[in-house]
Order: sequence, then C-alpha cells, then structure tokens
Amino acid sequence: MRTPQRRTSARDTAGRPPLPDCAAVLVNYFCAADTAAAVRSVLDDAPATQVLVVDNSADGPEHARLRDLLPRQARLIDAGANLGFGRACNLAFGSTDAPFVFFVNPDVRLAGGNCTAALVRALCADATLAAVGPRQFLDSRCQWHLPPAELPTAVRAWVQERALRDAHAWQRMARAVRAENLRLWTAKSPLMQRALSGGALMLRRAALAPGEEPFDARFFMYYEDSDLCLRLRRAGWRMAVVPAARAIHAWRNAPHKSALMHAGAQVYFGKHWPARTQDPWLRRADKLAENAPAARPFCASHNEARVSVPCTWQGGWLLELSPSPLLQPCTGLIAAGAQAWISHEVLQALGPNDVHVRLSPVGPRLGPDTKPVLLRLRT
Repeated sequence: MRTPQRRTSARDTAGRPPLPDCAAVLVNYFCAADTAAAVRSVLDDAPATQVLVVDNSADGPEHARLRDLLPRQARLIDAGANLGFGRACNLAFGSTDAPFVFFVNPDVRLAGGNCTAALVRALCADATLAAVGPRQFLDSRCQWHLPPAELPTAVRAWVQERALRDAHAWQRMARAVRAENLRLWTAKSPLMQRALSGGALMLRRAALAPGEEPFDARFFMYYEDSDLCLRLRRAGWRMAVVPAARAIHAWRNAPHKSALMHAGAQVYFGKHWPARTQDPWLRRADKLAENAPAARPFCASHNEARVSVPCTWQGGWLLELSPSPLLQPCTGLIAAGAQAWISHEVLQALGPNDVHVRLSPVGPRLGPDTKPVLLRLRT
C-alpha cells in the first residue's frame, strides 16, 4: 500500500505541524440553497479547503442561482447533464490533485469547527487507513446518533430476510445491531469500520490505483459508497470513524428513494455476487417487512412523542428509532431521566410512516432477563 505525499498547507492555530492539502467535493441537483449551506459549513470548518461543486442539474436558472449562492472561493463545475452521484464525484476528483478528498452531501453540515482537520490527522497518523468519516448525527443539536454504515453482503442480506420471517432470528440480530451501534456511539478514539457512509467520507487518493476513479460509473445513485468500501477492503485497506470529527446529516426516509436504492442494490449484488442477484430472498425482502414476525413485537401502539422510562433504567438509557422493524437503519439517543423525549425534527426525518421504537438500559449488552420496551409510534 502506498502512503500519500505530504503536501504542506498553513500551520493551524494550535501550532501543530502543517497538514496535507484537502479538497471537498459536493454534487448539486436542484438543491442550490442546501449545497451552498453545506459549502459554507466546510469553509467555516477549514477555510483553506479547496471546494469543488459539480452541478448535475443541467438547468440554466438553477446553475445561475447556485453560482450566486456559492462562496467565491468554491469552484463550480457544470456537468452538462445529470451524471448521477458517483460519476459527478469522479469528475471533481479528476479536477484536483489533493492527497485527501472529502466527499460531502448537500444535506450535511460539519460541526464543532474541527471536523476536516480531525479526519486529515487520522489519515496522517495511520498509513493503513484508506478512508475515514466523522461521527454523524441526525439532529442540529448533535444528540441523535446515526448508525454505522452497513457493508451489504449476500450473507447479510440473507440474514436480514430470515429475521423478517423468524422471531428468534430477529431477536438475535436486533441485539447484535444494538451492540454494534453502541460501540460506535460511545467510542472515544478512531474506531475501525467495515464501511463508511458516502454522505461524509474522506478518501486517501493513494489508496486507489493510478488512474482509478473512486466510484464505479455503473452506479447512478446509492450503493456506490458500499462498492468503494468493499473494493478498498479487498485491496487490504482499513476504514474508521473518527469521533473527534462531527457532522450533522439531515437524512430523510423519503419513499421516492426506494426505486433508486433497489436499482443500486441490483448493480451492487450483480457485480460482487452475480449468482445471488436473482435469488428470491433478494427480491422479496421489502415485501415481508409489514407482515413478518419481526414487526409483531412492535404491535403496541404509541401516540406520544415521549416514552416513560422504568425506574431502574433512569440512570442511563438508550432510545432507538427506525422506520424498519429490523431497527436498521436507526437513530439513537443516549440519555438519563424519567422521560425519553422524541423531537419533532427527528420524527420528521423518519416519517411519513410509523416509527419502530426500542427503549433499553444503556450498556453494550442486554442481560437475558432484560426486556426492552418495544413500541410502534404513529406519526
């Protein structure tokens, strides 16, 4: 594995050694205000960052509005067509020679004033890391954690489909996911991950072969980040989340995403597990969710944006919310007290359908006699 050349930039205010150059890449598609706000958050966090914005809108008025809203130091690239997310990122990646490239979604805001620098330092400190990402939160107060990125595999897809049909398999998987989430959410130092979210991912250029692009052009949208992470892992590289770096990702559970995600999944599994692409379990998993045993523990209906906490748990508890009965993906709040409150901001992100709720005492593992509170919240 090759390590990046140390190209110097200005020494930071703490007097630490200069950091290598970093470029941030964003893709706009009819969201000029969001994109410009994301760019401002990048520059507020690290003013020396080179920023490249690719406009996929192929629309004159949108392009003009974006140009007017962007800070002057951001470079705007007109893609001329909707290339899709991955190809647009590749276009910007080829337009810079920065050793570290930070891919940032328009709905992401860097937080804490140290996100970019913390990620760069993590890459500089460990030459085995190909990519790093910040700890991500769903809400503007940085209280509701977003989960670890999932690395889809044929085995994992089969396990999830089985959990939708088998209550025992669901219970085992739900507990394993909870432990995995808490491991990330309570980490104090960089934590190795199987994959990272492409919404905020910093890539070491030297992790790619000469001339290799970050994203496979066959992916229009979704799963291109999973494909990148799998390729990096197979090449012997590692990835980590850096808790000192924080970002807010205003993720939305929008119904229109389903078709694009399904198309991305077909490309992904067809590329890496071609024999499995047409298996029935891969096609029917989404249809099982509502009527599967996994949904039954959540049959208790709940109509309030708060949950009463049992007395013995009030010293510390974990509240998880998910649009799926598998609790994947989910957002989690670690807190204490007699009431667990769910903010309107979080409910809006998880809507428009019912939200599955799990409340449990905080701790990496649940004892055999500990039964979490399971509810279905009507939004």
